[in-house]
Parts: sequence; C-alpha cells; structure tokens
Amino acid sequence: MSRLNYPIFMKPVFLLLLFCLFFSCKKPEKTVIESPLCIVDTNQRFYTQDEMTAVFRNDIIEKLATSNQTDAAGALDRNKTAYFHVRFQMGISPLADYAVDAQNSTALEMVIRAIEYSFKYQLPDGDFQLVIPPDLINTAVATEGDKVSGIAFFYSALGAGLLALQENSGYQSQTASKHRIEILITQYQLSLNYLKSKTTLLKQIDAEAPNRLFFEALAFYSMGKYLNDTDAMKIGIDFANLALAKKQPEGYFLEGTGYDSSYQGVGMAIGFRLLSILKSDEPIRQVLYDNLACATRWEMTRIKPTGEISTEGNSRVFAGGETFLGKEKQVAYGSVAVALWNMYYYSGKEEYNDSANKVLEFYL
Repeated sequence: MSRLNYPIFMKPVFLLLLFCLFFSCKKPEKTVIESPLCIVDTNQRFYTQDEMTAVFRNDIIEKLATSNQTDAAGALDRNKTAYFHVRFQMGISPLADYAVDAQNSTALEMVIRAIEYSFKYQLPDGDFQLVIPPDLINTAVATEGDKVSGIAFFYSALGAGLLALQENSGYQSQTASKHRIEILITQYQLSLNYLKSKTTLLKQIDAEAPNRLFFEALAFYSMGKYLNDTDAMKIGIDFANLALAKKQPEGYFLEGTGYDSSYQGVGMAIGFRLLSILKSDEPIRQVLYDNLACATRWEMTRIKPTGEISTEGNSRVFAGGETFLGKEKQVAYGSVAVALWNMYYYSGKEEYNDSANKVLEFYL
C-alpha cells in the first residue's frame, strides 16, 4: 500500500490507538500510593474539535495517518489479515482528521473504504460479526460484553471521524464522497440503537474501567450528535459522569483496584476528544475539563526525567500485567503525550509540552 502524500501544512489530531478487551485479563491487587491533592490549571479557552486540530503538532498527524492506512478493501489493524471484529477499525478517526484538514483525497478515500468495509459485517440487529482467528480459537472466549464493548470502541472513532468530516467546508463540497458516507446513515443508526439496548450491560462490565467509560461516552455522544439523536447524547453524558466518578482526590482515575499510568493516559486522551465535541451549553463541560486537568497533573508525577512513564504500582499495565490477544500490554505512551499536549494548549504552560516531547523521545 503506498504511503499518503503529505503536504507541509497538514494539521494534527487526537490519538485513538488504544486498547479494548475482548478476553479476560488478570487484574492483580495493587496498593495505591499517597499523593498530594491535584492542581487544576486554569483553562485559557475551550477548543472545538476543528480548533484543537488546527493548533496541534503537525508531525503527529503524519505519524497517525501513516500508521492507519487501509488495505485495498478498507480493512484496518488486525482486520487486514482477515476480518476479526469491527473494533479494529478505529483508525477511521485519524484518517478522517487528516483528510479534512489537509484536503487529501487519498486519505478521504481510505476513510470511506474503511467505513464501507466495517458495515459489510453488520448483522440485522445492529451487532457486528466476530470471527476469531485460528490462532486464538483455543485460547479465550469472547463474551457478549466483550463484543458490545468492542462496538462502542469502534463507534467512538466513527463518531469523532464523521463529525470531523461533517464540520469541514472542504468535505461538504465533495458530493460523491458525502453520498457514499451518508447512504449508510440508516446503518449507523441501527448499530447505535443496538448499543442503546446494551447500555446496562456496558455500565456493568466497565464499571471499574474509567478509560472504557470515556470511550463509551464518546461513542454515544459523538454518534448522537452526528445523527441528531438526543437520547444517545444523554447516554453519552451519563457514561462521562460515571467515568468522572472514578477520579480520586489525588488526580488519578481508579482503574480496578488502583491507579494505572497507562490507562490514565488512554482515558485522558479520549476525555479531551469528548470535551472538544461537547456542545457549548453542556453543564458537564467545565467539570470535565477540571477533572481532566487534575488527572493530567497527576500523570505528570508518573513521568521520569528521561521521559519514561513509570508503571510501578500500576493496577493493569506493568511487567507481568494484563495481556491482550496473547501479548502483554505496553504503556500507551502516545495517549499520554496527546493528553499532555492538550493540557499545554488549554493551559498555556510549557511544562506540559516539555513532558510530552520527552515521552516521545524516550519511546521513539
């Protein structure tokens, strides 16, 4: 597959390359460290999704777009080998951001192919097919909750991507592309309705995972906003409040039995994305910012002078910790960096920019 042709003025995007659990993982007990109460840095202004994209790091969008190219069929990630599940189509969002901001027709075509590919595997009730690869058939069993959570992950990316397209004037002039995307609106709504019917299940299985609650908040709110489904938007706010309820006075979100510097970054990155698409009159807007600012300040305490993100005491991601598809989970350094940059733009404090740069330098 050829690489995208990147103009020098391309603009960046939030990172949505994150974990979803189809299979059971071990969750060891950990003791929470004591930290001083967190600091909430003043918000200079609220950014819309387009505005944040416009000010974000130019080179980050390049890295995200190149790592999320589709194959000829529109498959992304693990689906390129053979279709596995729609959860692995989350690369739609980075491609959509790049396509509209750089007015890149190749990237836009990839977005459309990825969406069309995804909905070829939609079932009549709005669920999506799951085809376990041969090498995983005898290792684990995916539950109903695993599959529904995977759809929510996909919809968080689809919703953010569709809104990025919808709000861009350049895209609005692409009649043929708009038609290919909008002809699927009935199918978008079908799976959103399916997710609505599984709200109780999602709240039960993800009650102890605030990062997943943020994904679900983004899924319901973004797709609800795109489809003018106010009920879905309200459900999204409910999930956001559940995630915020897991925030501790020190600033970390309680993941299972304690803090986790990796999943903290995941939740923050998605939380900031949600913040950028909330309507300006949403009461939760300032509350969400305050909690994310507090969480980011705590995350700063987990970053070593070298830029390495400490996993000491983590409840989920650490040496010998949770696995995903047979592989031990690694630190989501990209999400941490994205969250730090968000705080840099919101607060204007250079320390966040410096830390984000150190994180990237260490891991790349």
